[in-house]
Amino acid sequence: MIDLIYKTLLTIINKENQGYVSPTEYNLMLNNVQQEIFRSYFEDENADKNRENRGLTNRGYSHLSFNQRQRITKFAETSTIPASISGNAPFSSIGLPEDLYFIEHDGVSTTAGKILDEVERNSIIRMLGTEVAPTVLYPVYENYAISLRVSPAAISSIDLRYIRTPKMPNWTYFVLPSGGEVFNPSDVSFQDVELHDSEFTNIVLRLLSYFSINLREGEVVQIAETLKDKMNLKDNG
Repeated sequence: MIDLIYKTLLTIINKENQGYVSPTEYNLMLNNVQQEIFRSYFEDENADKNRENRGLTNRGYSHLSFNQRQRITKFAETSTIPASISGNAPFSSIGLPEDLYFIEHDGVSTTAGKILDEVERNSIIRMLGTEVAPTVLYPVYENYAISLRVSPAAISSIDLRYIRTPKMPNWTYFVLPSGGEVFNPSDVSFQDVELHDSEFTNIVLRLLSYFSINLREGEVVQIAETLKDKMNLKDNG
């Protein structure tokens, strides 16, 4: 999808005499747009869930909150992460994945299947020696953004369920002797857009907003369909 988005964007910008977008500029803008749309899924899912609770949505393909969850769960990951213990500390430390966006509800558990309850920061020390002290049967964790503090220290690893951030898109290319750039999806650093294909028009419209170009959705679709036909003719020629 990343190549069609770029070609559509360039076609419209050239038509509007708005100059040229280099691959580097395109990749940066596209990453911003992808992140914007990705973050909006969580707000939209909450709003759609509220509509569902009021009986304002339907089942099946029009089940809005369910559809939003499907868009989100495309970025769902699981990971088993070993713990590290510092000295005689009454807790262990778990390093979190760099691509973590959200830890899922009840998404931290021991490898034996015991779910860890999240507590406020600095609570573990206060809990020790009391009747609510963490145990292997009732473990807890504190969230420190890039790591978790887990108690008791006997827990040697955790299973983590989380939503990751989308990978940064990268339209890769090679340069012709004449100076033109040609799309090269075989490059090892190539990364397509990770959003669903249904977001194509939304992505293009948001990119165009950077150039203060306002088009209707139908116009973008028409241009994209024409470009796809040309690309298919070229590939089959």
